Amino acid sequence: MENRPPPSSSGGGGGGGSGARRMTPNDFYFGKLLGEGSFSCVYLAKEVRTAKKYAIKVCEKRLILREKKQEYVKREREVLNRLSSRPGFLGLYCTFQDRSRLYFVMTYACNGTLLSLLSRPSFTLDCARFYAAEILLALETMHDLGILHRDIKPENILLDQHMHVLMADFGSSKLDYQEEVEQPKNEEQPEAASASASKPNDAPPSPTMSSARKHAEQVLGKSMEKANNEEDNDSGTDTDDRHPSSRAAKRRSFVGTAQYVSPEILTGTPSSPASDLWSYACTIYQMVCGVPPFRAASEYLIFQKILRCQVNYGEGFDPTAKDLVTRLLQIEQCKRLGAHDQPRYCTLRAHPFFRGIQFDQLRSTPAPIPPTEDTVLHGETAANVANSYFPEGMKPGLDDRQLTRLLDFKLASVGVSDDDDDDDTDGGGSRSGSVGSGRAASAARTGVAAGTVAPLKFTKSFTDGTSIDGSKHDTATLAMWEPFAEGEKILKLGYVHKRKGLFARRRLFLLTTGPRLIYIDPVNMVKKGEIPWTRELSVEAKNFKTFYVHTPNRTYYLEDPEGFALKWCDCINEVHRKAFLNSLETNGRT
Repeated sequence: MENRPPPSSSGGGGGGGSGARRMTPNDFYFGKLLGEGSFSCVYLAKEVRTAKKYAIKVCEKRLILREKKQEYVKREREVLNRLSSRPGFLGLYCTFQDRSRLYFVMTYACNGTLLSLLSRPSFTLDCARFYAAEILLALETMHDLGILHRDIKPENILLDQHMHVLMADFGSSKLDYQEEVEQPKNEEQPEAASASASKPNDAPPSPTMSSARKHAEQVLGKSMEKANNEEDNDSGTDTDDRHPSSRAAKRRSFVGTAQYVSPEILTGTPSSPASDLWSYACTIYQMVCGVPPFRAASEYLIFQKILRCQVNYGEGFDPTAKDLVTRLLQIEQCKRLGAHDQPRYCTLRAHPFFRGIQFDQLRSTPAPIPPTEDTVLHGETAANVANSYFPEGMKPGLDDRQLTRLLDFKLASVGVSDDDDDDDTDGGGSRSGSVGSGRAASAARTGVAAGTVAPLKFTKSFTDGTSIDGSKHDTATLAMWEPFAEGEKILKLGYVHKRKGLFARRRLFLLTTGPRLIYIDPVNMVKKGEIPWTRELSVEAKNFKTFYVHTPNRTYYLEDPEGFALKWCDCINEVHRKAFLNSLETNGRT
């Protein structure tokens, strides 16, 4: 698709001349859900007048305002406006809004992400070389325009209809950065980092990395006494989130993704174009061998490996690729290959890994992997192809009725019916389960013998209806669900959509002092099961609505329709830490 605006649109950013008509959701048919972000969903859309296909990012104003993330949206729009006319980047055709949502009309990257290519047997070293070269061209363009991406990874690199790179997801980017001279490491000068942290060019902290910040503090040598004191503070919310000014004073914003984040972003020291080179090296590594270079069982361990630059190369790892990655994965930014190049990245272009690559002709060179055939951009002569992307009998717009139709369409596309049982057998089929059975199971999972489990210690009472996160529940609501807690205190409760595959069921979710995670059918008042509570349990917030609970045998996909996924993660993490400390104390007494 060419990077030009729809004829009826007002152009990039929704401006335009006085005679230009502003677009509205009713100018588009909304089809398949392409992806979800921190504040948004991305839909495949078809313009009513021209039938041209676009990807429309739909941002919920309520979530943006509540979490004070307006700067993310403004920054992404500004970056897309600057880059949309340049090869290798998503085109932003127009923007518009209604009372509840913002809409970004962008290029439809019909061949998915670079990440999806890596599992193909046909993805060879030559493919890795080709795409690494295209990403390098994109980095040159961004950095010459004063833009740092700060979240380079295969998932954020899209592919157009010709299988060429389109860089995406600029919510973590930094505009008009100042080239900063890297200072030598000096642990005796925290004030310097603190003062620089409040500069206006810094991006707000990533919405999904509040727990990552805590891990980073431990990696960086913060005292365990301070960490334990924070764990004993039962305010129920992350103090970083409650006091953003104090958080800004601690360090520069933490953005990016754990496996790809550079040491300087992790530690809060000044970032530069070399920060993107680190993530770029991680992406090259993954293209060559299929996995990121920094892998571990938790973010804490990943961060340790990053700060120590612990990278393992398998025997079959291409030696020229290894040399390039090694030269880029340097702890000090100034030592990364190409960091001081003039013209920019000439030494990277000259590296033996790119031997045979004609950079000036790269965008016009056929990609080494053919495009997929089942794309709506490759013609609509086959009705079944069009129907697989848009619901039959759809109408323009994106009101609540259309959103419901799209959800039904999504479920029908995988053949899921309401008769499918997505719940576990553990604890299912009874109104409150066998009294004590849940507690015994919880004790076994945490490694403490049944009958020796001491209640979790909290410094405040929850008998007044106050949840662990500070929210209030009326007495009648608590009384309704207390039988399912089997005598334990309910620390947090709320409705979630529990997914298995693409099918979601509405469940009442309880976090108790067991500790236990119980989910209940709120219509039939039946306990459907529990999420196994183990020492290995971990949670991950994908965005403000979606969060994952990882257990050794399964990952639970949960959605909070009210957008409080981060609070769920913070509460579960807090209780998990307390349960672990509690088990150590109990075992010590026995």
